[in-house]
Amino acid sequence: MYAEVAVPRGVPDALTYSVPEAMEAFLKPGMRVRVPLKGREVTGLVLAVEETTSLDPSIVRNIVEILDSRPLLPGHLLDLGAFISGYYRCPIGDTFAAMLPARLLRADAEIAELTLTGAAAHPDTRPGRQRKILELLGEKGSMRVPALLVAAGSATRTPLERLLSDGLVAIRRRRRDRPPRIEVAAVRLADRPHEELLDLSARSPRQREVIELLAERGPAMLVRDLQDAVGCSAGVIREMIRKGTLEKFTQLPPERPRWALRPGTDRPVLTGEQRRAVEAIVSVMEKPKYAPFLLEGVTGSGKTEVYVRCLEHVIAAGKTGLVLVPEIGLTPAAVGAVERRFGERVAVLHSAQSDSERWRQWKLVEDGGADIVIGPRSALFAPLERLGLIVVDEEHDAAYKQGETPRYQARDLALVLGNRLKIPVLLCSATPSVEAAALVERGLARRLVLSHRVAGGSLPHVEVVDLRKEPPEPGEQGRTLFSRRLRTLMSETLARGEQIILLIQRRGWAPILLCRDCGHKMECPDCSVPLVLHRRTGGLRCHYCGHFEPVPDACPVCGGTLLDAVGAGTEKVAHHLARYFPEATAAILDRDTVRRKDGLQATLGSFASGKTQVLIGTQMVAKGHHFPNVTLTGVISADSLLGLPDFRAGERTFQLLTQVAGRAGRGPRPGHVIIQTYYPDHPAIRCASTHDVDGFNREELVYRQSFSYPPATRMALVRFESQNSHAAQTAAEAAAGATSPAGAGIRLRGPSPAPLERLRGYWRWQLLISAPNRAELRAVLEKIEHVRVVSRVRRIIDVDPLSTL
Repeated sequence: MYAEVAVPRGVPDALTYSVPEAMEAFLKPGMRVRVPLKGREVTGLVLAVEETTSLDPSIVRNIVEILDSRPLLPGHLLDLGAFISGYYRCPIGDTFAAMLPARLLRADAEIAELTLTGAAAHPDTRPGRQRKILELLGEKGSMRVPALLVAAGSATRTPLERLLSDGLVAIRRRRRDRPPRIEVAAVRLADRPHEELLDLSARSPRQREVIELLAERGPAMLVRDLQDAVGCSAGVIREMIRKGTLEKFTQLPPERPRWALRPGTDRPVLTGEQRRAVEAIVSVMEKPKYAPFLLEGVTGSGKTEVYVRCLEHVIAAGKTGLVLVPEIGLTPAAVGAVERRFGERVAVLHSAQSDSERWRQWKLVEDGGADIVIGPRSALFAPLERLGLIVVDEEHDAAYKQGETPRYQARDLALVLGNRLKIPVLLCSATPSVEAAALVERGLARRLVLSHRVAGGSLPHVEVVDLRKEPPEPGEQGRTLFSRRLRTLMSETLARGEQIILLIQRRGWAPILLCRDCGHKMECPDCSVPLVLHRRTGGLRCHYCGHFEPVPDACPVCGGTLLDAVGAGTEKVAHHLARYFPEATAAILDRDTVRRKDGLQATLGSFASGKTQVLIGTQMVAKGHHFPNVTLTGVISADSLLGLPDFRAGERTFQLLTQVAGRAGRGPRPGHVIIQTYYPDHPAIRCASTHDVDGFNREELVYRQSFSYPPATRMALVRFESQNSHAAQTAAEAAAGATSPAGAGIRLRGPSPAPLERLRGYWRWQLLISAPNRAELRAVLEKIEHVRVVSRVRRIIDVDPLSTL
């Protein structure tokens, strides 16, 4: 018997291993195993078990160990992983490493150290990088292999392998594939009289504090909580356990309370549109059938209640449901609605969880303890059995696209999985993606419309302010942040005691610090982008690589002292707001806020309670928040996305404007929206001002078809990155040459420098490939993959790219 095993770390295909006779009755697809590979043991995942193999049995090596008592992944997820690997051009082992919780397929830690022979050898007798490795190990004693190779300046393992084969260096390996501990350490007071416990700790004030605290708060506490409360080290606790004053045990960690902006509400009465949508979806659940739906509803129309009712039918039928949301922290309303309705039978999976918490939630699902899983894109891989419905909330959101290998699109994979399982898939959005609109146009999905808000009232009135006709603000290089109309409406809104949301697409004080004497822009030394000026934290910062430097007193090029902060971010908008409305309380919501502990909860919670009157933020303020007292939304500049060299720029602008406009007027009072722009006639702005989703998608589809952009075609971006610009260019040109001759429907753009030509120290060249279908695109990519890439060049293949920057 033979097994196909997926091994991470760049092995492109599954490897074949022989199954020892003693293991044959136990081994199943979806289990992890230890297998030999290149002189060491590695952890892999079994994809299939076969009776025979086409290979010579004498060269097939045996599986060493089975690590699991039952499969970690059900069959439908093994099939989905194979699809991801093939379609998104990702090594099969790396694909499954991304699908499973952290650690389960983690490679062993490798630690290099000198042998006795190596310690006695003279490094000068070895060539360059081998000499450097010997010197480093002689100085430090031992080093992790990746850090050692970087310090030695070696891009490959070849110098290290030579030293290993000559017996000068040895490698120690440490297993890192064990699941994280679900239980945590706790202690309780020993069953002795209180006075005796104090006597045993008489010489240690800290130990006496521990005893008094446990006696006061209760007989037991988690070790980490006890250390925090007393301010003692782990050594104090260990000594008390040794003395017998404390007893150690383990327990499940307490559930962290999840926060919500609104308390739970009663089960609402459905509107006619909601009821018809639920009936349409439920009607296809009676027998196995793939049925994709697009639930298009204006903001505040109750899309969440529709899919919650559908999930109730799924649970009543003995099946399970999956709800995908873009970002767990920014969609508390959707997560809260599901948890309130289904209680403890809901598992939440997301990347912000600790390894142990994520593993605990995963085991809850695997053991059948959860009927519904909710989470961002990786929740798609939860091991749910009897799946009956997949919901993709805010399906247009860019967060569904994975930014690293495997670069999958979770919305598209939800449709693939639904098709394979023959179940309905519900895509929800107030601003459907062009791809979803194309599915409806081609008859591949059914459209359900919610055209009215459940709380009554109409959509907010939208006004477009042409900034070309506005007088400039002092110090803003001829530009205007707060138009006269916006200031008037803000004054009226604040006077009525209502709230305001202001959208500005940049964080910090200003995106550019410019020398007025010579025109030099302060740029990141590792990226081809200007450094952003920050006032709150001080200094200049790169938002791509994190590089930071203080604000210079003079221009580093000409020595001029006329340094001007050009453009505006959230901080500058807040500053001008305080100048116009000094009595108004304001808060900023952007990535800088979210990085602070509890920053997101504190900011949104303060705004929801009414303590904050004006919320200034980036696109985070456009996420599905519900603030009934918000009656005015102001878009400081609608043009920031339009200028990007990306074919999706118009679509992103339209979606963002429509979503942020929908934050106004969700309560009993009507809403008002001001969109400030220098391009009032652009289709994205024109359609957003009239809430015309259909009109925008029609125009956008014509544009995409005319220029062979998705969804009219299939597209892949192939990027080459290197610290050497010429090496990246040469690799891109070689890849372009390999595609020739291309089919009649293939269109190649490039090779050319990427719009962001340098990022994090790497130069970037790229190709954009369009093809009429998946098969032809795959054929072109296979040609490119056969071109050898030198070790100092990194090749990235992004199928269905969300950004071409």
